[in-house]
Amino acid sequence: MKDINDIGFIVQARLNSKRVPGKMLRPFAGTTLFGIILDKLINSNIIPSNQIITSVYEKELIEESNKRNITVFKRSEESANNDSNIKTIFEWHDKLPYKYVVIISGCNPLLKIKTI
Repeated sequence: MKDINDIGFIVQARLNSKRVPGKMLRPFAGTTLFGIILDKLINSNIIPSNQIITSVYEKELIEESNKRNITVFKRSEESANNDSNIKTIFEWHDKLPYKYVVIISGCNPLLKIKTI
């Protein structure tokens, strides 16, 4: 079994979706897609809140992270607008202090903590 302290939980999100621009902050079930996933992680009894990190570029997503006292890895503009280069998309991969990383999509409001 892995030590929970060796695991970082990354929520990667952007507003520049090709199919549905701005979807992360559009109203959804009284909040937003981004808000739902962040609140689930924060309110879990399993994931330490200081190990939740958002990987975001846009000011609005940074502000939402800050409202919840979540650590922000500020993505580059290229990362937030690139769909093909895996090294660019996951530019944080060698910059975080964790041995393991769980990547959580901000677009999945139905994700259950027990699945993680």
